[in-house]
Amino acid sequence: MNCFERKGVFGIKNFLLAAVFGTERCVRCGFVFSISSLCPKCALELQNYVPLDSPGRCKKCGKLLVSEMELCMECREREGESSLDALFPLHSYRQWKKELAFAWKSEGQRRLSPLFARLLFKALRELGLQSLPLVPVPPRPGKIKETGWDQVDELAAILRKKCGIQVRADILVRKSSGQQKKLGRDERLGAAGAVYDLRPDAKNVPKEAVLLDDIVTTGATMEKCAWLLKAAGVEKVYGLALFRVD
Repeated sequence: MNCFERKGVFGIKNFLLAAVFGTERCVRCGFVFSISSLCPKCALELQNYVPLDSPGRCKKCGKLLVSEMELCMECREREGESSLDALFPLHSYRQWKKELAFAWKSEGQRRLSPLFARLLFKALRELGLQSLPLVPVPPRPGKIKETGWDQVDELAAILRKKCGIQVRADILVRKSSGQQKKLGRDERLGAAGAVYDLRPDAKNVPKEAVLLDDIVTTGATMEKCAWLLKAAGVEKVYGLALFRVD
């Protein structure tokens, strides 16, 4: 039994409340459910993703392959340039999963956070990386003060408190308050260098670490953060994310 199996993600009480006072509609099946935008049945379906070590995934960036072998075309073109030793995105950012991420990030459905944390813990165990420290990609300055929370920070906190995962939020810092979501890959690669940096007081960096982000768009943020970690002395850096835009 793992740290998320002791209690259900939603619990019987919440399920009964949802059945009586349903206000949210499940983005996958349309069932009206008050807890979040995903009903318990579809929450279980979210646990099913293409295995992270599957030959159907790019062994470098984790993208699902169509006709390629081992590496996607993008990674073939940039082979040897990446600071990430491997990147593991769990789901493609499309269809109902995109709607789910929007409900969580933009509509503030924080009740989805334990479900996503459970999914990440499953992936860490699958990869044998659960003993490595987790380094969350830092939020833009002022975000938590403005909105009351940051998605990646919340996931890391749940994994630390519930599963005992070591979290190292004391290594990286984001200096700019600008948002990158509307930038293309080349613009992001240029901007990331000015946005992220090592904390001046960063010390005792681990030999290996897992970078955590919620959504990978171009990979520029993960690349920059991995480069910084290796510059600080981390020998191996793996990336883990809930979704990947493809």
